[in-house]
Amino acid sequence: MNELLVYGVGSLMICFAVLTFILYRVPNDIFPEEYEFHLDPFWYIIGIMFLGCSVVYIVFPTFPDMIHPYRYLNLFLPFVFATLLYLVYIFGNELSINLVTFALALVVCYLQPDDFQLFPDKLAPWQDKLVIALFLFVLSRGLGLLNGLPAIASMQFSAVMISAALMAYFGALPQILGVIALTLLGCMLAFSFFSWPPERLIISHGGFSSLGFVMGCFMLTSSTEFADASMCIAASYLFTEVGISFYNHYLCRDQADYLYMSTSYYRTSQDEQYTLGVARGILKILVIDVVLSVMQIAAISRLSLIVFSIALNLWLLSILSGDTSPEDVMSLTKWSKKAIKGFFSKSPKEK
Repeated sequence: MNELLVYGVGSLMICFAVLTFILYRVPNDIFPEEYEFHLDPFWYIIGIMFLGCSVVYIVFPTFPDMIHPYRYLNLFLPFVFATLLYLVYIFGNELSINLVTFALALVVCYLQPDDFQLFPDKLAPWQDKLVIALFLFVLSRGLGLLNGLPAIASMQFSAVMISAALMAYFGALPQILGVIALTLLGCMLAFSFFSWPPERLIISHGGFSSLGFVMGCFMLTSSTEFADASMCIAASYLFTEVGISFYNHYLCRDQADYLYMSTSYYRTSQDEQYTLGVARGILKILVIDVVLSVMQIAAISRLSLIVFSIALNLWLLSILSGDTSPEDVMSLTKWSKKAIKGFFSKSPKEK
């Protein structure tokens, strides 16, 4: 195992232990209706994430295997912007949230190296930055969208970090990014311990959207090292679920109070009343995405598996949303029978 990744595993364990110890003492079973600083798990999670990453950056100040230098701004700004976003969620309205999120995403994009483009042969530099900012926007708002069942959102975050750590181990990403990924993963695993059904702690949608911004900035930093396709595959479930939610809410006219109620996992958990089974089913999908993201390292074309991963997610989620009993959720033997019934049916309220 790479030497730096040994330190990464150590930081994962330390972050997990410290944050678990802290979260055990948060006197809150659900997110309070009236905001109280000391009751919000978000502050403890992002605080330990920042401290852990800062220690990694200070202990390992030089990294010769980086193609682009990992500056202090790459580490510092995502956490500052995430905190700012969270404050906007508390005091702002929907329009201000969208504007601030996209504006901060643009700032992050323009801080990237001048030679970095996601679509160098298709778009002009300024157009490419707008597209990347849109990706960051979707990642941020999308992770908040998945917070209807917090275990799903924390699992999505964890899947991205596990993919990055594996890619660093196999040499597709610099080792320092693997260490930072494991540091962030340790914090999220600590929260997952409390968010797995039945939940003990819940973070607001603003909190998970802010953590989604941190995740998006990390993915962007990883993409500058030419692992952009792998990182997109790792987050393919998130993009799939966001698309399904918009389809159900705006095209199928699902009259849910909140957008996350139009996601497949929320509707499935409400219809069948087995949230633990839904979480386990989604976990299997995320494992497949992690494997595909690592396989992308050896692919000839950097975009060869992205479309396939999205299509596979749609197929697997269509099985999960079928008429399946709790003990048969995502059973391999039931796939062929359940793939017929997908998301593009009308919502239960319209039937």
